[in-house]
Order: sequence, then C-alpha cells, then structure tokens
Amino acid sequence: MRRLIPGWKPQKGKKKKNAKARKQRRAAQRRWLRPALIGSLSAAYLSGMAWGIHWSFASGLVERTGNRVERAALDASIGAGLAVHEVLVEGRNETTKEQLLKTVGIRRGDPILALDTDEIRERLIALGWVGDASVERRLPGTVYLRLWERQAMAIWQRHGSFVLVDRTGAVIGTQGLDRYTHLKVIVGKDAPRHAPALLDMLATAPPLMKRVRAAIWVSGRRWNLRLDDGIDIRLPEENAQAAWTRLATLERDRQLLSQDIIAIDLRIRDRLIVRRRNDPMPKDST
Repeated sequence: MRRLIPGWKPQKGKKKKNAKARKQRRAAQRRWLRPALIGSLSAAYLSGMAWGIHWSFASGLVERTGNRVERAALDASIGAGLAVHEVLVEGRNETTKEQLLKTVGIRRGDPILALDTDEIRERLIALGWVGDASVERRLPGTVYLRLWERQAMAIWQRHGSFVLVDRTGAVIGTQGLDRYTHLKVIVGKDAPRHAPALLDMLATAPPLMKRVRAAIWVSGRRWNLRLDDGIDIRLPEENAQAAWTRLATLERDRQLLSQDIIAIDLRIRDRLIVRRRNDPMPKDST
C-alpha cells in the first residue's frame, strides 16, 4: 500500500509522462549495460584463454602434442616415399668417406624432410679440408652434398708440430701431411698469412725456388730461407723481390751456391755478404 502525500492530487497527463520517462531510462540502461557486459565477458574469455595457454606450455602439453604431430607427419612422409635413399657427393678429394659419413650423420631411411641442411653444412665446414659446402634435398629421396676443398699451400711448423695450411692462412690439419712433403715448410708466428706473397716471389726464379726447403718469418718483418744443402739466405725487409732476383742472376751466371757457402746475407742493398765454411768472419761479394 502506497502512502500518499497529503494534499497531493494527480495531475492530468502526468502518468503518461512518467511512463515515457521510465521507458527512456530503461532503454538508456540497456544501451550502457550491453557493451559493459560484452566487455566483461570478453575479458574473462581472454583471461581464461591466456591461462589455458600458459598451463599448456608449463605442463608440456603443447610440446608433447607438437612432437606427436611432428612425429606422425614425418612417419607419414616416410610412408609417402620421402626418405633418404642415397647421398650424392661432389668435390670430395681429400676428405675421407668415413669422415664424411660420420660428420653428416645421415642414415638410409631417415625422413628427408627432417634434415637440418644448415646444421649439416656447418659441420662439414668444420672439417679441415672443407672450405665451403652446400647441402640440398632432392626429393623424394636424395641428399646432394657439394664440397669446395682447400688447396694446401705449405707446411706450417708451430708449437713443435707440422700442419698443412692454405693460401688464406687457414689451418687444414695433419690429415694427408705425408702426401704433401714436397711443399715448403714455413716457420714463425703469422707465417701463413705472409707466405703467399713469398711463394709468388720465389716462383719468379723456378730453378732457385726448387732448392728452397724452408722459410722462417723473422720478427714479423722479413724472411730467412733454408736451401736443400743447408745454405741460409737472409732476405731484406724491403725490396725482397730485387734481392731474390739478384741472387738468382748470380747463381745462373756464376754458380754462387755451388761454392763452399753456408750463408748469404742480402739485407743490405747493393751488397752481398757471403759466409763460407770455416771463415771466421763473413766476406763481401759483388
């Protein structure tokens, strides 16, 4: 039962106005409530989904499911004929077959789509003789390996042992060392980096170059040469090419090296200092 205010009298048309106002307020409430409700539900859904994803990763479910899916896909690929049946190799001369198989780690019947070609390439490049390599899948079942092997330039004596090096100064290693005994022996820190220029210089006088057995990089500045009969040749720091050409000319014209000589010093420009066996002091020669 409603209580009425004393003296209050309903006015004509007032009831309709109040009903219309209430209707407008309810419509406004619905317009406000609908987005708020949708936003709340969306936030709750996203929050629940995020928690579910976090739980899936934390519990290992995603990884296990992914592994199962991946394994099933690889098994299916093998069933479809996408398995390794042969490995083709091009450019292999120094790298042994055993080294290659062990490094690549590919077995017949492995799923070819599972091979990590970049990783296999990196393992190949780590081999001493391999300067570069490429690895390709040739579907359905062939793996193609292309090797670019290094060219041995010299034998580097370091820390009391001998290793092969190429013209870039890269160390190849000891494999095949017994087959490259004809190469020059170089000695000294950073000798491989300076050896290409030396060998190019020596090649300008082939008969004399054949007699060079070893080269010692001295103090990071110049070379000493050791000939096959034990004669030491001291080259200058500057104008080594001119000194080498002069020595080659003297050997050709005067057979200087056939004399009883143990050392020749070319470090002073326009002078040739020769030390003969049993000489107390070196002598100048023109």
